[in-house]
Amino acid sequence: MDKILIVDDEIRMRQLLRLYLEPIGYECSMANDGIEALEKVKKETFDLILLDVMMPMYDGFEVCKKITDSHPEVPIIMITALNDAESIVKGLNAGATDYVTKPFNGDVLLARVRSVMRRKAKEPVIYHGLTFDESNNLILLDGKSIDFTPKAHALLRLFLQHPGRLFNRLELYEFVWSYTSESDPRTVDSHIKMIREKLRELDYPIDRHLKTIWGRGYRWSEDETK
Repeated sequence: MDKILIVDDEIRMRQLLRLYLEPIGYECSMANDGIEALEKVKKETFDLILLDVMMPMYDGFEVCKKITDSHPEVPIIMITALNDAESIVKGLNAGATDYVTKPFNGDVLLARVRSVMRRKAKEPVIYHGLTFDESNNLILLDGKSIDFTPKAHALLRLFLQHPGRLFNRLELYEFVWSYTSESDPRTVDSHIKMIREKLRELDYPIDRHLKTIWGRGYRWSEDETK
């Protein structure tokens, strides 16, 4: 049974997360602040950590950095009300594997948890024959490698690794191109167009999965009807 450490100073949030996770087979342990979390990580083995940001003593960014420095093999999903791009990038730069903003949809959270667990196990992510093989950093369709430009490859890999997550254009730009790039963030749109055109040519139902959420950004949907 996979074991998850839930770190949040609000007891109601800890209980809510446990209610989502335990019925589907995860064992949950609790910590109500960063100090307790760091002590638990020293003494116990965890497969995943769900980590709040705004906590007393140490904030989540500090805790994330300390854990990834000492236990880089343990994935961390940050769960916080801080939803600005700067905070999200700060969390990822601290070593977080993913970043979920409050309030969150329970189904989306579980999809993120499952996605991180698959990646930890190095299992290929597969959607209707489209596969991301993390071990070899390959994107394949029906077993055949697809050649994308490096940036298009990075974008599609990001979507496949984070199903259900809504990315705005600035987040995608910062994740793939980084702050140091001189390109325009609108280049994200042209690369997504390139991904769609390439996969349509290969008769892949890309429009069922890669969704444009008008005025908000882009999302990869596991359920083609959403």
